[in-house]
Amino acid sequence: MDVPGAENDWKSHAFRQKVVGQIEEAMRKAGTAHTKSSTDMENHIFMKAKTRDDYLSLVARLILHFRDIRNAGKGSKFPQLFSIVVR
Repeated sequence: MDVPGAENDWKSHAFRQKVVGQIEEAMRKAGTAHTKSSTDMENHIFMKAKTRDDYLSLVARLILHFRDIRNAGKGSKFPQLFSIVVR
């Protein structure tokens, strides 16, 4: 479904704040200490992304990374296979 302006909605403050909240929740559930805040991580991703798809893909990878950490801590059968370094 095409929504007017949807191509740039990812740049809005409200959209980005929602993503910050999702990253924060993933970090909290992972239960490990982090050197960067969720806001810092989101801003880094935002600056790196050239398109909405890039942005959402990087955010998804970061959240999955935190889920992997959480699952590894619970004795998951699947060890952490990769570490996300967003450069």
